[in-house]
Amino acid sequence: MSFFKKNKTDAAVKPKTHAVAIRTETKSAFAGADSFAHVLCRPRITEKAGTMGKKGVYAFEVSPHSSKRQIALAVQALYKVTPIRVRTVAIPPKRIIVKGKKGVRSGGKKAYVFLKKGEKIEVI
Repeated sequence: MSFFKKNKTDAAVKPKTHAVAIRTETKSAFAGADSFAHVLCRPRITEKAGTMGKKGVYAFEVSPHSSKRQIALAVQALYKVTPIRVRTVAIPPKRIIVKGKKGVRSGGKKAYVFLKKGEKIEVI
């Protein structure tokens, strides 16, 4: 029954090796502001965002499929500031009734971007 038993000599002859993938930065990660225009939709201009802006935290509406790294690189490319931290929040869709008809207001994703002390973003 050699089908079910493995020879010890086979394991000694062929040591297991793992392929190591080397990750390199691509050009698109450090490209100009045009490549990041789809990540940031618009700044969120609310009362809460205004008070947080004084502390160096800015809110943006972002693409639902964007990652924290993409958001940080987009803010760095578009606004020429250095983000320290990025926090994302999923906005759930909400049921609404308008003129007697039921509907759904679409959700989305927002991001809070924390900047270094002394750096500002001018949002008008």
